[in-house]
Amino acid sequence: MIPKHQFELPSNGKEKRFSIESPSADEACPSQVMLFYNDDVLQVADSEFQRRGIYLSWGVAIGVPLIVLFFYMSALPFFYPLAPFWMIPVFALIILPLAVGVLWMAWQEVKRYAISPVIFNRHTGNVHFFSIHDGQPVTYPWRRCTYCIVPKRAGGPEGRDYEVRGYVLNEYDGVLDSFSIGEEMINLGHVTGSMTERWLSCQFEYVRQFMTLQDISSLKAPGEDNYVSLKPSFRQSMEVVDPKVKSKSLVIKLLSVLMSVVTFIPKLVGGAGHYFCCKYCKVPQWSQEIIDECGPEIVLSNR
Repeated sequence: MIPKHQFELPSNGKEKRFSIESPSADEACPSQVMLFYNDDVLQVADSEFQRRGIYLSWGVAIGVPLIVLFFYMSALPFFYPLAPFWMIPVFALIILPLAVGVLWMAWQEVKRYAISPVIFNRHTGNVHFFSIHDGQPVTYPWRRCTYCIVPKRAGGPEGRDYEVRGYVLNEYDGVLDSFSIGEEMINLGHVTGSMTERWLSCQFEYVRQFMTLQDISSLKAPGEDNYVSLKPSFRQSMEVVDPKVKSKSLVIKLLSVLMSVVTFIPKLVGGAGHYFCCKYCKVPQWSQEIIDECGPEIVLSNR
């Protein structure tokens, strides 16, 4: 089933549509999940890329110990006479559904593509992405796309994740297809806060200027820290899952170090899943027509 946020335009104040004139030009900044950039082509990873592998890693980390626990508890009646045999079906009903559930989620992630990037070609004015319907590459003109900030999922006590999503509309404003751009951002409230909106708007503004300006010499080229790879080292995978905080404030730096210590185990587990997905999961393939238009540098490979 296609998630609602992928197939419906924002319909209320909490799901804010972009104002194409904001933010100001000097605030445009490249995303930290760039794949390729030159004077004609900009290739950006999807907003799920930083999360890729999280269900795999936690599914294995939780599911396998639960299976081991079940076999251990089920064996107790055979070795300890006081342990009743009715424990076996009870533990089967309690432990196995949870174990099977998390392992099923891990398997679903293994079957998914490792990445679903978007290409912006300023020379031709085309946007290339992989359709949410069948995963095949599709091409639409830049002017056909509408961009919005949308919430991706309920985030519980920590808030909600937001992303920049592009929609291709028909003449009745119905959604034909959609794609996400760049990073996601967690908002600490259940409405689109100004910080979340501003940061995501700055990422979109970078793409908008790349596609619409006649001269992009004033546009800041992506730095080394803006790029991600489908062939990362394990350390790089951990940094993708939990990016470093860039700030000149000593307080923020100290808080960042403290949080890194507290979240080291989740970061380690998430990094392992991301590394495995990048290394072994399938990657989508651009059509030859798109490769001819944008150049061989856009070809994706994790081998």
